[in-house]
Amino acid sequence: MGWLVYELSQESAVQLGAISAFSGVVRLLAGPFIGFALDRYSRRSILLWSTALGAAQGGALAALVLSGRAEVWHIYIFALAEGLITTTNQTTRQAYVYDITTDETLPNAVALSSVAQNLSRVSGPPLAGVLAVFNVAAPFVFLTVMKSIGVLLTLPLSHATRQSGRASQNALRGTWDGIRYVSREPAVLGLVVLALIPALLVYPYVQLLPVFAKQVLGGGSLEYGLLAASIGWGSLVGLLGLAFAGDMPGKGRVALWGMLGYALLLLAFSQSTVLWLSLVLLSIAGVFHGVSLALQQTLVQLLARNDMRGRATSVFQMGFALQPIGVLVMALAIDRWGAAPAVGTFFAISSVAFGLMAVGWGSLRRA
Repeated sequence: MGWLVYELSQESAVQLGAISAFSGVVRLLAGPFIGFALDRYSRRSILLWSTALGAAQGGALAALVLSGRAEVWHIYIFALAEGLITTTNQTTRQAYVYDITTDETLPNAVALSSVAQNLSRVSGPPLAGVLAVFNVAAPFVFLTVMKSIGVLLTLPLSHATRQSGRASQNALRGTWDGIRYVSREPAVLGLVVLALIPALLVYPYVQLLPVFAKQVLGGGSLEYGLLAASIGWGSLVGLLGLAFAGDMPGKGRVALWGMLGYALLLLAFSQSTVLWLSLVLLSIAGVFHGVSLALQQTLVQLLARNDMRGRATSVFQMGFALQPIGVLVMALAIDRWGAAPAVGTFFAISSVAFGLMAVGWGSLRRA
């Protein structure tokens, strides 16, 4: 969708950022209410329906592009839908992993779940880049098929889980209780902050990789796909190691220092003008990021109170919902100062922030 809007808007980085910001507003506003729904209703059912809606959305967008009628304002509508559907689906998946495991197997299960996500990140972008060379609608057709298969694979999942008794408050009260609970738990709050920093200062570069592919490296959609996949390759390596390692001690400390290493490697990537070097740096950064993020997700599930798990997970995910705001700011900075100076500044600031957290947030470091 990023490449499509980049083409429709005559290669506007600002439109790339604005589309993402539009989607992020939905994620931010809907996130806490989705968390309450996860504590009140069957997470299996929510997972099934959100996957089905994702398939329908992909099919509708594919039809619009194939008809030749797609315009930028259409993509804003789909970005809104994507924000709501993706937030629901991803948050549900995280909480559902806890529901079907034990405390002993949870770290391994989170790592394996993250491996599956990164396999799609590794294989999807290069395939989409190749397909888009022939027709920009082709990736959306492929997405529709894969999500439809996902619906069929979700149906056999067991109804018997360890999800706690359903929340009985009204939506507003239940949502507020979840936010208040997280604010009073220092370690959980630290995890939320640890997700907030990269959402605003680091992750936005992913949506702006078309700019790096074309303006910095002189490539096209194929190079964009390779860049987008390379960090997934690194994450996959790190996550496989984490899955084999099992229940790692010092999860909070490793998560903190992992994010610092991730930001420093991205700082080096932002200054690279050679494709192979950029791919290597992103791949190594992916190792750090994959391990750190999986440990953060594990800690949220382990530290959260059982009746607040859905809401704690959703508040943790809200940090990622702020990413599109960071995309818009980063895009404006790129238009003003250029890709390497602007993005490099963002990564430098995030490195300092992660370093301060690693030294000063004791409750999270000891988790």
